[in-house]
Amino acid sequence: MADFKNRLSWSKSRDESFRECPRKYYYHYYGSWGGWGREAPAKTRLLYLLKNLKSRHMWLGEVVHHTIEDALKQYQRTRELKPESWLSRITEQMRREFRASRDRRYREDPKRNLALYEHEYESQISNQKWAEVHDTALRCFTNFANVFFLERVKPVPVEQWKLIETMQEFYVEGVLVYVKIDFAYEADGEFVIVDWKTGKSEDVDNQIQLDCYGLFSREAFKIPTEKIRTIECNVNLSKITEQKMIEAKLDFAKHYIRNSILQMKSSLVDVENNTAREEDFPFTENEQSCRYCNFKKVCAKWN
Repeated sequence: MADFKNRLSWSKSRDESFRECPRKYYYHYYGSWGGWGREAPAKTRLLYLLKNLKSRHMWLGEVVHHTIEDALKQYQRTRELKPESWLSRITEQMRREFRASRDRRYREDPKRNLALYEHEYESQISNQKWAEVHDTALRCFTNFANVFFLERVKPVPVEQWKLIETMQEFYVEGVLVYVKIDFAYEADGEFVIVDWKTGKSEDVDNQIQLDCYGLFSREAFKIPTEKIRTIECNVNLSKITEQKMIEAKLDFAKHYIRNSILQMKSSLVDVENNTAREEDFPFTENEQSCRYCNFKKVCAKWN
């Protein structure tokens, strides 16, 4: 534990946070550091709690991703996937987690209890909208099990499966870069990366994320670029988008990561020790981003 310290790393989510609002980025990655400890200052503990808030839409995505992950891992062991049992599990899990969040159990233990943004900020969400979150989760998994799994996953022998929701890491410019690939396998001489999506709209940032997955595959596994293929499976919209990887995409991804890291470093007081001051991270000028920010109740812009 002596080596456990706040180190600068890079991920797509960290990059998005920095671009959305530098002050939000500071609260999430620096201000909240150590907030899990009972002896931490009150503001640090509050920032840690707020950092762990999830919107109902994020919660939906996590539930679906984790259920798909567990279903695939069980299929690896048993060669069986029974959608009905997984749909029941989704319902039970979401009911349990919703009650825990509604009862504010996360205030005592934010790491082990779901903390919904809508409960912490007392948003007026109708029962119908909460029901829609549950119904969408069921639809997403049903589409996965009845369409994507049968057509895209089951035909691939499990011996050729390579990754299932596995956190991986590699280095760019000496900085640790994290990627978490939903599913990957080898087939017909290709390394295929599958990304599950649950949103209702296209994510403009998703292309760079997929390219980062491709970059990792080339750098860590030494897979030739032309042998890498990505498949984006939107289990909400029942839509598939496939792309072959090309050198230009991977070069751009590396350039993008390098520039993002340089911008993050430029805001630090001490790059070597990864130390930062709150005042060096300006507020966003896009107040639409502020509207649903986890840190509204502590942000100096609004208090």
